[in-house]
Amino acid sequence: MKGMLRFIKHAGLVAGLFGVVISSFANAQSQWPIPQKDQAFSEYLIETGLFLEQNKEWLVSVNKQVEKDAVMPFEIKPHSGCEANGKGVLLLHGLSDSTYSLKSMGKALAEECLWVRAVLLPGHGTRAEDLIDLHRREWREAVSASIYNFSQQTDSLYVAGYSTGGTLAVDYMSRPEVPLSGLVLFSPLLKINTNADWLTPILAPFVTWLDYKKPDDYAKYASIPVPAMAQVFHLATEVRRGLIKKPLDIPVFVAMSAEDNTVSSETTLNLFNQKMRNPASELWLYANEKVDFPDKRITEFNSYNESLKITGFSHMSVHMDPEDPYYGQNGEYRVCQWYKGKDLAECKKDKQGWSGEKGMLLASKSEYGARLSWNPNFDQLVAKVVSFIKTDAGSAK
Repeated sequence: MKGMLRFIKHAGLVAGLFGVVISSFANAQSQWPIPQKDQAFSEYLIETGLFLEQNKEWLVSVNKQVEKDAVMPFEIKPHSGCEANGKGVLLLHGLSDSTYSLKSMGKALAEECLWVRAVLLPGHGTRAEDLIDLHRREWREAVSASIYNFSQQTDSLYVAGYSTGGTLAVDYMSRPEVPLSGLVLFSPLLKINTNADWLTPILAPFVTWLDYKKPDDYAKYASIPVPAMAQVFHLATEVRRGLIKKPLDIPVFVAMSAEDNTVSSETTLNLFNQKMRNPASELWLYANEKVDFPDKRITEFNSYNESLKITGFSHMSVHMDPEDPYYGQNGEYRVCQWYKGKDLAECKKDKQGWSGEKGMLLASKSEYGARLSWNPNFDQLVAKVVSFIKTDAGSAK
């Protein structure tokens, strides 16, 4: 997604149309393990595990089990000390991501006696080329079946989506098959953060990649094919039109960054204010400058932190645990996606440097500033999400 934003915002678009086509080496794949109605989640896990073993591109061959486990769907049931509450949370990840992006949140919610499941969206967890021929209907099918199956085992079901996962959660509510008690949206993609996103469907038949990078992150793709960007553009457009026709009446909790470079925070704020009118709905806005949006349901938090060397929250940082072993404060992987060559190596080495979202402020603080991939206020956010779910305001069941 970031590659698209960088490319479209600069003047090389026409040249890209005719010259930046990198041929795909995607092989014919067996059927994606999309969840089916009335299928046991354990069976879905087995099918997905076998599919990944046969189709995943491994970064380090001796690290196969770790890389496979990182992207697998998962289920965490409440521990034995919990009182039964019948509440479930289905987690949906974003475009180019995997279930790992929601694993730390899932674990935290399960610790609070919530039954958690996460599904792997079709086209993800293997190699970026597998997104080229995917259609958004396949994501919808996976979401619909997963919600239906989980709803049969819970008394109150919430869907928590990150980025495109949030888009799919809102999209489901335009034609729900079973009632949901509420939505939790982390950095939801209701519009891509560029005025040229409409070009992606035009480019898609001719251009496969705008900015192809060799993968180095086993939990997330380094590049997104243009056809997949076009699918997300269509999905977000359909969701916005759907909200105009049918505003959300169930409670929604949103956590997002004002500095988000991937999605339009302005669009999300406006849609929350106008089309998510349930009085129990709330939005937490992390911003390095005061926004003062005129909605009493919105709470602002200052995201600038001098002592932690944080200029602001990125798209991916809002819902991530600082203790996460991979993306956390002292995690294995430092996100330096906007650098190449020597600069990339310098950013990777600068573990104690500044981080945030790409922009002038981060550039002024550090020559090799990284993308922030964790939230220093994670525990506070988890407590809020748990409270929102356990209150069950406006439950449809």
